[in-house]
Amino acid sequence: MQRAHIVIPAYKEAARLPGLLADIKAYLRSPLPVDHGLDVRFCIVDGGSPADELAATERALYASNVGSSVTLLSLGRNRGKGAAIRAGFERALNEGFAYQGFMDADSSVPVRELHRVLVHLATTGRELGLAGTIGSRVKMLGRSVVRNPLRHCSGRVFATFVAVYFRCAVYDTQCGLKVFDAAVLPRYLDAPIDTRWVWDTQLLLAMLHAGERIHEIPIDWRETGDSKVSLLRDPLTMIRSLIKFKRRLQTLPAAPLASPPQAV
Repeated sequence: MQRAHIVIPAYKEAARLPGLLADIKAYLRSPLPVDHGLDVRFCIVDGGSPADELAATERALYASNVGSSVTLLSLGRNRGKGAAIRAGFERALNEGFAYQGFMDADSSVPVRELHRVLVHLATTGRELGLAGTIGSRVKMLGRSVVRNPLRHCSGRVFATFVAVYFRCAVYDTQCGLKVFDAAVLPRYLDAPIDTRWVWDTQLLLAMLHAGERIHEIPIDWRETGDSKVSLLRDPLTMIRSLIKFKRRLQTLPAAPLASPPQAV
């Protein structure tokens, strides 16, 4: 069995966690993980929610009856989504996991889509030497993507900026589903300078800069509302952080010909 560790960053997400936990429970009790040789564990990383929210999260986890397959890590104070993901990764670095990844707590991505991304990395990824697979919200035949038109347009502008500015062919830098080879991941955890919304984008860019191979997997996705990303404030902050990061990236070793992500 290949072990996978999936971080779920959460800040004031107690109201939405029961739905996600029910989806996780159904997945873990289905034949899918065993049939594909996977032992999947989840870790909810609470990024400093108020005491009542944290208590509600603990109650939701207890009521879900998922046992030791889902654990809770509380950081005590809010340092951003990226900091929560990194803390979850670091907690599991020496626990023998073959893969580490994260998914959002809002249930926008069904757990079955996490499974598809994991299976690709565990099979095709091993054959091709992939360092990771990332979800991609591509509206195409065979996939269902339901998204607010304004957020879709804003996201496409942002992703196009990243692709052009960093000269990489990533279609969807901000999708909240990414999984990496746990043996490769530690080399890049110190690369990002952001701790909030673009931490994972900077991690991805650092890996591509170094020549790691990444695949993009089109996934089903449904917007659930109540996004914590402000369309007025956060995109400019994210772009400024990426401009600063490019200067840092230029000081890091680069591969002569980095392989771009590929749609599958």
